[in-house]
Amino acid sequence: MGAQKEEEGQYGVVKRRKVPAAAAADVTMDLDVLDCPVCFHPLCPPVFQCTVGHTICSSCHDKLPDKCYFCSLPTVYNRCLMVEHVIESIKVACSNANHGCIARTTYYQKEEHAQGCPHAPCFCPEAGCSFSGPTMMLLDHFSSKHKWHSPKVAYNKAFRIRIQVGSTVLVGEDGCLFLVNMILDPLGGVISVSCIQPHITGSKFKCRLTLSCTEPIFSQAMEFLTRSTNLYDGLPEDCIPFLVPKVLLRGDGTSATAMVGVLLTPQ
Repeated sequence: MGAQKEEEGQYGVVKRRKVPAAAAADVTMDLDVLDCPVCFHPLCPPVFQCTVGHTICSSCHDKLPDKCYFCSLPTVYNRCLMVEHVIESIKVACSNANHGCIARTTYYQKEEHAQGCPHAPCFCPEAGCSFSGPTMMLLDHFSSKHKWHSPKVAYNKAFRIRIQVGSTVLVGEDGCLFLVNMILDPLGGVISVSCIQPHITGSKFKCRLTLSCTEPIFSQAMEFLTRSTNLYDGLPEDCIPFLVPKVLLRGDGTSATAMVGVLLTPQ
């Protein structure tokens, strides 16, 4: 039994049992009881209850009349401080704990945390490969398992790189990954660039691709916002294609390469 602590209350000195931390952690419960029974969203302060004791969230409280949704009795809703204390005290592990996240949040904040968790996984787009993990683990997987070339690059500074058929990974100065993929087409090599991010949001980078040659004389450039993807569905099919004419490819078949200029600019 835990140690007892004396506290002074309204009715004199009372003894409060202090539960050891290890014992407090050894608890199981059905987390559904922490959801509002009307809208089924997680309860968060303030929480209200009817005179019988049925609880609802503040959003439903503002929408319902002065009659309990469950017992249909006229009621005056009051704050339920005990339930608020319970939901504030219960901490749950992040759904990305198996990918290295050690955060523990209140149940009602779990979804919000997951939407921005840096440990959320990205996926390997290689056919038949089921690997998933945070971007740095994914980079290591690309390099060690699939032997993809993964040079480090600087932002706001143009550079030239030889792109081969298949995938090349560019590693930004902040660790952001860019997947450069080239496939063969009857007209030449089609290059696409996408930004690998665990949370698919609006584009954060602008990419400029250039191609020039003196023999034969040829020059072209294209600028676009990179597509963000976690690669869950494989390589994105809606990236802006950049065509390298067949005559400018070096090598044949899967050994073909193209020398392309690249400029990555954060937005």
